[in-house]
Amino acid sequence: MIRHSPVIGALTFAFLLPVSCAAQAASSSGQASPMITGTVTYRVRMALPPNAAIDVRLEDVSRADAPAAVVAENIFAASGKQVPIPYQLPYSTNDIQPGHRYQVRAQIIVEDKLLFVTTTAYPVLTNGAPSSVNLVLQPVGGGPSASTSGNEGNAQKVGSTPLFGTTWRLTELNGKPPAQATGKNFAQLVLDESQNRYSGSSGCNRVTGTIELKGDSLNFGAGASTMMACPEPLMTQEQSFTKMLQSVTGYRINSRTLELLAGDKAVAKFKAAKPTQPAQ
Repeated sequence: MIRHSPVIGALTFAFLLPVSCAAQAASSSGQASPMITGTVTYRVRMALPPNAAIDVRLEDVSRADAPAAVVAENIFAASGKQVPIPYQLPYSTNDIQPGHRYQVRAQIIVEDKLLFVTTTAYPVLTNGAPSSVNLVLQPVGGGPSASTSGNEGNAQKVGSTPLFGTTWRLTELNGKPPAQATGKNFAQLVLDESQNRYSGSSGCNRVTGTIELKGDSLNFGAGASTMMACPEPLMTQEQSFTKMLQSVTGYRINSRTLELLAGDKAVAKFKAAKPTQPAQ
């Protein structure tokens, strides 16, 4: 199983050994190592430079209260190839548990700059999921612009409200408007980049927890909340709000609107709250 540092300066060794240690051990014993296969591509009109690196990972995403655990990883050089680029991701069957959920993620890096990343969940191996998946990557904010229309492209468009430090007030949860707030206890979130944490309210109790952001990929990890009892429908909303956070795999910002995504589906929408005016 390959486990490489994401620091690009350490990729030389990965380029020389683009197959996992588990695969090498299996080869020496005369046994074929199982692997996940497919292609990596993106929908932007640009050629990859020869020094581009492709990082493909197999992750265990079974625990909703913790970040995804990397099970296997393969980092290899594009070596002048252009998308779609085939990949092979060897793994050990000893690391796979039938009752767990697994996903494949990928990213493309040039020197120390992250250009493309998967924003859609790609399940594999268990629960009827395949062992071959074709990955479509999206440009990272500040990277190349997508040549297609619709919802594809950068997670955060130029001129949009920043993801971090903004008070994001809930406007839609699973396609429905939020419950009427009690006083000024609105359902909202604030993401802290320096601490990799979120805080806010479900509209009932205060909530806080960890976040993991990689390119356009966003995950909400372990969290905690106060234990105040609230009237309906706020208690039901709180349960839906918590489940929504656990399902998030990415985000999208357009102007003052934040959408939290589960795969390619928007599970919640937020509006940037107006900043408090300074006292005169």
